Amino acid sequence: MKKRCSPLSVAAGKGVQGACRLFKRGHSLPGMVVEKIDKGFLASALSQLPLGTMIVCGTNGKTTTARLIAQALRELELRAVTNNSGANFTRGIISSLLPLMTPSGKLPCDIGIFELDEAWAPVFCRQFPPSYALILNCSRDQLDRYGERDSVESMLAQVASCATKGLILNGGDERVKAFSSLAKGAKVSFYDFDPAISPLFPRDEDLICMKQGSYVKAPDGEASVILKRAFGDTALFEVGGEEFSLKMGVEGSFNFLNAAAAMAAILCIAKCCPQIGEKGRFEYVDMSARSVAQAVSKVKPAFGRGEEFHIGGCEVKMVLVKNPVGFSSALRALPLQDKDVMVALNDESADGRDVSWIYDVDYSNLSKIKAVTGERAFDMALCLEYNGKEVRRADLDIAKSLSGFLEGQKDKIIFSSYTSMLSLRKILLEMDKSKGGDLYAAD
Repeated sequence: MKKRCSPLSVAAGKGVQGACRLFKRGHSLPGMVVEKIDKGFLASALSQLPLGTMIVCGTNGKTTTARLIAQALRELELRAVTNNSGANFTRGIISSLLPLMTPSGKLPCDIGIFELDEAWAPVFCRQFPPSYALILNCSRDQLDRYGERDSVESMLAQVASCATKGLILNGGDERVKAFSSLAKGAKVSFYDFDPAISPLFPRDEDLICMKQGSYVKAPDGEASVILKRAFGDTALFEVGGEEFSLKMGVEGSFNFLNAAAAMAAILCIAKCCPQIGEKGRFEYVDMSARSVAQAVSKVKPAFGRGEEFHIGGCEVKMVLVKNPVGFSSALRALPLQDKDVMVALNDESADGRDVSWIYDVDYSNLSKIKAVTGERAFDMALCLEYNGKEVRRADLDIAKSLSGFLEGQKDKIIFSSYTSMLSLRKILLEMDKSKGGDLYAAD
């Protein structure tokens, strides 16, 4: 029998959440409080979801992909809950559930889509084995926290082995693809990209080769979704054997690949849920290849991940970067011509204290950088100078640097680590009133 959550725990969590909204801080605090007073809360809440739960893991693209899946499912008439604030620990998931719960402890949703930090995903799996696991990639990330990539691979392997219904893997990442052998009764499916566009998706091993003009092709393999081409804001996908050319709500080849992952994940849910299309609540839910592809194509970026602001007649785009592969991919995918560029680098715990990874990025697409800022601005400026790039200004003061950067009539792109992105975004929200001032909304 599906358990409802304790009304006392729900009341406590909602009370803390109300206080957090009042002070506009502490998004994950309600979940932390509930975890302390009711250790079984998460399992009780998620066991109520008739279509189960999916966790999204990997070193790049978790927030965007989880958002793509959840928003597309809503477009397909399913009630999906997700931790859309980017709070990717178990406490963040609980905080995302609380607003939707009734005072009696009922969770009136169909499915949960949750992004999880690599280290916290195994913790989640021990509390509540997920129905589905989507694993995006395995690259170096936060070296001081995770160590080298082998430790990340070990954590992701634990997640892959816990999926009970479906395991969705990136066929273009050899380490991730190998997790298929760990599936214990779960259906395995893949998404991939055409080898012809492999230069758009560098791996750690490719970064040195990339600078020499040599690329390693992605491994071949069957995939339910293949990204065939990427051009401007349009992508060509092969979905379930059908081809669809779609204008995308997200931008950049790396986000197009995240979209392919989202499509594959939704198709996997459709295959593993006999309720879909049957009489009752899910009778008229259309999860055909065409409907899924179109639903995913409409989703806009998650906050800070390609999000756009309109300030003084200029477009300001924010791009989150946190490791060599992600930064290199962003620099290759986004049009930088005739745009002012800023790089913001912090070294808080959420960013990773060790910023040596910046020396492994391929900066060949950059020329002039108008501003560099953040706690490690001078480290970033020195790295760019070593790479032969002109840096016009470096300043530790983020607000001051942003003010100077916004001068002029050119459109602008900001490449930013996580905590510097939050600081910059708060200022930009105050300047762009069309956003409504919501720190966690990208719509």
